[in-house]
Amino acid sequence: MSAAYGKYLAIARAAFWQRLSERAALIGRIAFYCLILLVFSCVWRSIFSAQEPLGAHRKAAAHAAGDYVWYLALTEWIMLSQPTLYLDIESDVRSGDIAYQLARPLSYVGGKLAEGVGDLLLRMLTLAPFGLLFARLFSGQWADGRGLMLAALVGVMAALLLLLCYAAIGLCAFWLHDCTPVYLVWQKLLFVLGGLMLPLSIYPEWLRALAQRLPFASMLYGPGQLVSHPDAGRALELSVELGAWVVLAGLLVLGLERRGRRVLELAGG
Repeated sequence: MSAAYGKYLAIARAAFWQRLSERAALIGRIAFYCLILLVFSCVWRSIFSAQEPLGAHRKAAAHAAGDYVWYLALTEWIMLSQPTLYLDIESDVRSGDIAYQLARPLSYVGGKLAEGVGDLLLRMLTLAPFGLLFARLFSGQWADGRGLMLAALVGVMAALLLLLCYAAIGLCAFWLHDCTPVYLVWQKLLFVLGGLMLPLSIYPEWLRALAQRLPFASMLYGPGQLVSHPDAGRALELSVELGAWVVLAGLLVLGLERRGRRVLELAGG
């Protein structure tokens, strides 16, 4: 058992160091991260300043705009750290390489997930200090340290759940060959119902209630709100929610891989 886990750990380690050498891609993500926070910090500052133009109210408006910047810094940290795992799996299926990889003495999807985890951890570690720097620079304030710690811990779990979802999307290539439509639908639902740009607290009641019954809110809004509203009890509750969704997503991925193997066998692959 330990030898089996050692294989996946070796794959994750190799992916980590391989992606570390791809500095141009990392710099591009950092620059994009900076651009997003800069643009939205200007938008929110303008909106809140227009609503509360005088005295102490202006300070409160600036603080509220800063909270939004920190919220976005956390949600974008989770999103921008994600590797394009679904494209890698789709490419293997479409090219036929997956038939050879399935013959290896380890799970195909397990190996891909291990590779994705190595890539994910590198990006999260790389983007985290820049997220802190950019958020402080554009918000003009520091977030609560306890909130940042809770949000980061829950954010790692959310990122792992999102990675499993991307693996499931990639495995759809066994039937669709092109996973782009599935990914685009998933992405739009995640952006809107997950609260990527705006917290769900400002959504209409009916839409907020719908979003909170789906996994999207746990992946983005949940960790994001902890930055400005640190609550250990809520963080624990959110961790349990994410753990349950991780189990369900893992079962879905395993089921899709097994059915995909049958498709290959029936097709003579």
